[in-house]
Amino acid sequence: MKINDKTINAWQMGILIFILTFANKILTLPSLLYDKTGVEGFLVPVFLFGFEIGLLMLFCVLKNKYPNASFAEILNENLGRVMTKIVFALMMVFFLAKTVLLYNVTYIFFRNLIYKDVDNFLFLICFLPVVNHLAICGLRVVGRTAQMFFPIIVVIVLFCIVVGVLGIEDMPMLFQTNASVFFKSSFTHMSSFGDMMFLFAIMDKVKMKKGQWKIVFSFAGVAMLCVVAITTIFIFSYTYTAFMHPYALFEIMSYVKEYGGIGRIDIISMVLIVIFTYFHLAIYLKVFMLSFDVVFNKIGYIYSVLSFNFLFLIGISFLVSNLQTAVVFGEGVLPYFSIIPFVVVPIFSLVAMLVDVQRRKKRDKKELKTWEICLKLY
Repeated sequence: MKINDKTINAWQMGILIFILTFANKILTLPSLLYDKTGVEGFLVPVFLFGFEIGLLMLFCVLKNKYPNASFAEILNENLGRVMTKIVFALMMVFFLAKTVLLYNVTYIFFRNLIYKDVDNFLFLICFLPVVNHLAICGLRVVGRTAQMFFPIIVVIVLFCIVVGVLGIEDMPMLFQTNASVFFKSSFTHMSSFGDMMFLFAIMDKVKMKKGQWKIVFSFAGVAMLCVVAITTIFIFSYTYTAFMHPYALFEIMSYVKEYGGIGRIDIISMVLIVIFTYFHLAIYLKVFMLSFDVVFNKIGYIYSVLSFNFLFLIGISFLVSNLQTAVVFGEGVLPYFSIIPFVVVPIFSLVAMLVDVQRRKKRDKKELKTWEICLKLY
C-alpha cells in the first residue's frame, strides 16, 4: 500500500494546529486543574502554552533554515541514523499514549451522558474506520477536510464561549494557591500539552511562503486563547463545585441550560466534541504513521496502520473502564512522556543545528585553504 502525502499550505497547517490545540484540554482537564490548583487553575494552561509556543518557534527556525528537508533528514545528517530512529520511536510512543487517553476520556463522556448501555465495540466501529480512512488518504486530505469543517468549528467554539460567559455570576477570590502547588499541578497535567510536536513529523510536507508565519501563529494564538477562555469560564461558573463536574465544555452549556432555561443547548457542545475527536485521532494516527516510516523504513505503510490499531486496541482494553482510570493514567504516567516534546525534541534539534553549523564552518575553512593554495600556485 502506497500513501501519497501531498504537501499542505500555511492555512491548512494553521487549521490543524487550531484543532489539535483543543485535544485533551476541554473535557476533564479544567476540573482536574481546579481540584489541584483551585481558582488559579485557569493560569496553568497559560503557563504550559508557553512551552507550546516555544515548540512552534523552534519549528519555525528549523523550517526557515531547512525549507525543503524533513526533520528525519536533519537528524540523520547531523546526528546519525540511530539517534534519528530513537527520536521518532519516542514520538510514536508519545502520540499513541495521547490517543489512548483521548479516546478513553471521550468514550467515557459519551457512555455516561448519552448511551449508558452501549459497550466499547460500537464506539470503535464509529471512530476507527473514519479515522483510518482519513489518515490513509494522506495529509492533504486531512488538511482539506479540516479546512471544510473549520467555519463550523469556529462558530460552535465561539458560541460556547459567549454562552458560557452568561453563566458567570460572581467573581471568585484569586491568588489563594502557593507557587509550589501551582508548578506541581502544571507538571501533573503537562501530558495534555505537547501536541505541537506533530509539526516536526510533517515538516517536509508543509509549503511556507514569505510572510505566512503570521497566519500560523495567529491560528495557534487564537486556539490557545479559546482553551484558556473555556477553562476560565468553567472554573468561574462552578467555582467551589468545579471538581464535581468532570466534562468542562459540556458542563458550561449544561449550567446555562439549567439556570437560564434555554433548553437542550448542551447538544451543541457534544457536536463539537465529536468533530474534534475525529480530527484529533486522525492527526495522531497520521503522525504515528510518518514516524513509523522513519523507524521502519523498509516495510510498507500498511504495517504502520496495523501496528497503530493493534497497540491502540491493547491500550484501551486495559484503560477503558471508568474516568478514574483515565485520570490515573493521565496524571501518573503520561506526564513523564512529556519530556519527549519539551526536552528530547528541542535538545536534539538544537544539537543538530549546532553540528551543522560547525560542519559548515569546517567545510568553508577547507574551501578557503584550497583557494589560497591555488592562488599561491598561480
